[in-house]
Amino acid sequence: MGGGVGGVGGGDGGVASVASRVAVPATNPANPARREIVYALAVKAATERDPRRSRGNQSPNSRLNRRGPTPPASSHLQGRDAPMSDTQQDAQKVVPSDALYLGIDVAKESFDVASEPAGIRLSLSNDTVGRAELVKVLVGRPVALIVMEATGGYEENLVADLLEADHTVVVVNPRQVRDFAKGLGILAKTDGIDAGVLARFAEVVKPNPRPRTMEQDARLSELVQRRQQVCRTRTAESNRLEHARIREVSKSIQKVIRLLEKERDELDRLIREHIQADENLRHRHEIVSSFKGIGDQTSAILLSHLPELGHLNRQQIVALTGVAPYDVQSGQWKGQSKIFGGRCPVRSALYMAALSAARYNAAIQPFYDRLLSAGKRKKVALIACVRKILIILNTMVKTNQKWNPDFLTKGTAQ
Repeated sequence: MGGGVGGVGGGDGGVASVASRVAVPATNPANPARREIVYALAVKAATERDPRRSRGNQSPNSRLNRRGPTPPASSHLQGRDAPMSDTQQDAQKVVPSDALYLGIDVAKESFDVASEPAGIRLSLSNDTVGRAELVKVLVGRPVALIVMEATGGYEENLVADLLEADHTVVVVNPRQVRDFAKGLGILAKTDGIDAGVLARFAEVVKPNPRPRTMEQDARLSELVQRRQQVCRTRTAESNRLEHARIREVSKSIQKVIRLLEKERDELDRLIREHIQADENLRHRHEIVSSFKGIGDQTSAILLSHLPELGHLNRQQIVALTGVAPYDVQSGQWKGQSKIFGGRCPVRSALYMAALSAARYNAAIQPFYDRLLSAGKRKKVALIACVRKILIILNTMVKTNQKWNPDFLTKGTAQ
């Protein structure tokens, strides 16, 4: 199976989205003394609104906001209302008894297809002809779900073609599928075997489907990614300049740095123009950047890499970003909780924003100082600030409110 970062948009620690983990106990009929978790009830309990809480405009900095109703707004994976609605409808469709679950193992030049129940076994070229052949083969078949791994971008054209043909597609984290295969006792690894494992994964796990990406959002994502690549290359050249020993090498490196800086500035201009040209992007950018500590670049990263912002609850959004602490415990031993997985570009951008907000933002500074006074280590306190900033931004986008310092006097501090 190809390597890469999984989930929607890449880098997720979870499948393609984060499900609620609220435990609702239920009695086991076979053993009344045993209590088990019913996840259907758990999801319902996690999403139901507390009737005791008011519906008025609330502070994004307030705990009262964690169960507010979600207003109609722009959709997930940089989509709009229609794509989100389509995704929700796909998830609620009644799956026929003869439904097929497809797994596709994608490589640079080819891809292998397998199905559960068995019936489809294909190996096609990863080009226009091969992708068209797969779409043709699937016509008229009851395909419930198609799962493939993130493979560094080699899967993107295939995903786009399958979505265009109105199939439900999920791109998952390769680590999850590998662990799933080991759990089944499958240790061998070939393209055909991997495709079969992916099909079994689709049938058993049924990860949430991937929403359709709007053209303007895909363009923003690619522009932001390119800017990050240019910045990383410039940093590498700057590091080389420190160790250059002869004049000619220094001049060459400086020339490349100037070229990269010019390219970075041009990409900044393109990103600004693209955001301003789209009403939805511009509106969300204005909301996010109104929070002190969030600049234009951090806002662009959030818009392109975290389109779910404003559409998930606080637990889900922090887990999706990778700043949710996970317990490490066994028997009487209890280890240190750690963050894990998530979307690295978003986490990195918010970490830098937290460094600024911890000094200058009236909501974050006292929170950070209080954690340090309680004996927390600085990086632990900063990650807590990242989590708090993310929850505030999520609420601001969800409630369609810009940041207002008056929120500090209206909400209950966390």
